[in-house]
Amino acid sequence: MLESKSEWYVIQVISGTEENVKSSLFQRRESFAMEEHILDVYVPTHEVVSTKANWEKSSKKKNILPGYILVQMVVTNESWYIVRNTPNVTGFLWAWNIPVPVSGEELERLKWKVEENAQNYSNEFMVGDLANIISGPFEDNEWKITEINEKKWLVKMTINLMWRDTPVELDFSQVKVIR
Repeated sequence: MLESKSEWYVIQVISGTEENVKSSLFQRRESFAMEEHILDVYVPTHEVVSTKANWEKSSKKKNILPGYILVQMVVTNESWYIVRNTPNVTGFLWAWNIPVPVSGEELERLKWKVEENAQNYSNEFMVGDLANIISGPFEDNEWKITEINEKKWLVKMTINLMWRDTPVELDFSQVKVIR
């Protein structure tokens, strides 16, 4: 038997079920002894950190390509059948009735995009930056950042309150750097 090369394929799924499909594919791969044909599943996600009304932080995964996942597999009649008939899978991306593999360049670009989005939610502040307070009681005031606490997602700024310099801690979401 000729050994086929594994490639990455884009699979269409019902939006919101990407992680469920991923775990289902791994379960089906074991149940049907297809470990040599269905090798990996990639759901391109990044962490999104948001602040609730009580300043409590919450993070959740956000899918970069809602409704799509990538599967690394060797396409055979059996592997194609197993993936296609997994619950919530609606099909492969096709061209002339042939599943089209994702090129290595496209896959690298997608992984780079995921990393880039992850960096968007990291700390963009530096001590000494001039920042505008965009929410809270000191809204629409500009002050310099004096301290950054990345673990708690807080910046400390010294503001002039009643003719005195007063240190104030603000959430990252309350401050926008002026550049």
